[in-house]
Amino acid sequence: MNATLARSLRFAALAAAVAGAAGCAAPGSLGHAPTEADFMTIQPGMSSQQVLDRFGPPTWSFAVRQENLTIWNYRYYRGDCVIYQVSVRPDGTVRDAGTGWDPACDGPRGRN
Repeated sequence: MNATLARSLRFAALAAAVAGAAGCAAPGSLGHAPTEADFMTIQPGMSSQQVLDRFGPPTWSFAVRQENLTIWNYRYYRGDCVIYQVSVRPDGTVRDAGTGWDPACDGPRGRN
């Protein structure tokens, strides 16, 4: 094996290792992937910035117009169908938080 090919292979292996580690890195200030116990520290009245600082951005979010809320969804264990949801008011404070069902677990809908 020539030196250029060996360098290229070492670089590719290093790049793959860095990319894999980045995928496992926990956002926010926890230093580890959040657990349900971590999420249970979210309390009504907290600021959305406090939640972002601790847990990072949500996996996905959506608006609930009827209640004028934004729901932040965190998937904290990829192999489970439970997510953690945080309801955020327009003023940026948490209304409530708790576990919910991950809609991705519903699978494809049957057709008539």
